[in-house]
Order: sequence, then C-alpha cells, then structure tokens
Amino acid sequence: MPLSSLSGTSSTYTNPYNGSHQYNYAAKHDPQVFFTDTNGGDNTTPSNPEASHYAPLQQLATDLADNTVGRYNWITPDQYNEMHSSLTGGFTYNGVHYTGDQAAIAEGDNFLSIVVPEIEASAAFKNDGEIVLWDDESEGGDGPGYDIPEIIISPLAKGNAYTNDINYTHSSDLATDEAIFGLPCLAGACDTNTLADLYKPGTIPAPVPEPAGLLLLGSGLIGLGLVRRWRRA
Repeated sequence: MPLSSLSGTSSTYTNPYNGSHQYNYAAKHDPQVFFTDTNGGDNTTPSNPEASHYAPLQQLATDLADNTVGRYNWITPDQYNEMHSSLTGGFTYNGVHYTGDQAAIAEGDNFLSIVVPEIEASAAFKNDGEIVLWDDESEGGDGPGYDIPEIIISPLAKGNAYTNDINYTHSSDLATDEAIFGLPCLAGACDTNTLADLYKPGTIPAPVPEPAGLLLLGSGLIGLGLVRRWRRA
C-alpha cells in the first residue's frame, strides 16, 4: 500500500486477467493510502500496522470462497485492468484485436467479466451484499456538464436496469455508505442525495445527523467495491 506508484514489465509476472507481463499500479486510484489513519505512515515494509488490511487481489477469491471477506472492500485494479491504459501492442478480446483507447476499454471489460461473476457467486454477495462500479473521470472534463457512470449490482437493488434523473455526486456514495454502517454523515455529504432510490424501499436507512464540530476536508471514491450489508465482523 505505498503512496508511490509501480509500473514496468517483468518476465516473472503475469497479469492473471489479461495474460500480459506488464504492470501498472497507480496510487492515485487508492485514496486510503493518502490518509494517515489508514496508510500506516506510508511504511512499505511488513511492519506497517495497516499491512494486513491491504491484500493483493488474488486474496479476494480465497476470502469469497471461505466467506471471510470484509464488510467493506475496496478494489483498485491495475491500470491495465481498469480501462485506463492500453497494453503495448493492444489487447485481443473475444477474438477481436484492439489498440489504443479501445484496447483499454476491452481490458477493463474483460476484468469485470471475470471478477463480477466471482463476487456474485459468493455467500457474502447473496446475503444482501452489493457491488458498486465507479468511473472516476469523464472524457473531456469534469463538472456538472459531464456525467460518469455508476452501476449498483445487488439483490437489494431495484433491478431491470433501473435508473433515474436524480443528481448524484461522489458524496452521494459517501453518504450512502455512512448510512449503511450507522455512521454520522460528514461535512459535504450531509446535504447530498443518497443512493436510496436505486434500492428496494427501506434498504438504505436514514442518514445519521452530523455531530457538531466535525469537518471533512476532502474525499474521493473510485474503483470497484463490495459491501456486505447488515453483517457484523
């Protein structure tokens, strides 16, 4: 979980999702490493007290099979798995070879086609869990004029590709997670819409009021996550 990013090519490494020997971890896509209470002092050695909370993605399959997955799981894919960067030479997906941006999109789609069904088959997901898929940036700019997709997959979601025209921001995800886990809403999330309308009625509890004197300076959410609802560790 270092703050430093890692990239390169190694013959001793093979990406289990796209079969390449290239790797590219971008710390900027893993917000927990930028907060002192969750990065363990940016200590890259095994002595880091937070190290046990940052497992390689390969651990996910084991935890899902053993039903020991955490209540909240943040997944930051390699940039060659998240539609961000195209592999050198492109990527062949379903018999079609792509290059450039199309290759990057195919790589991400390939990754999700493997990981999402793996999660959906688990006891954690079937027991009222959810998968949240985020994109963190739009093509051409950010702001009210640009939309980014967010997909909720859950037994508790309304389903049938339900959508609405409610205005959501990343603070909506923060407020929703705070409500799920019974946490008080933090500044910046208290007055935003939660994602409650995307779920069956009564699924998302009402937000807990913000305590006096608490200030949140900033927060961002990107990537793919699995949340287990109403389960105690």
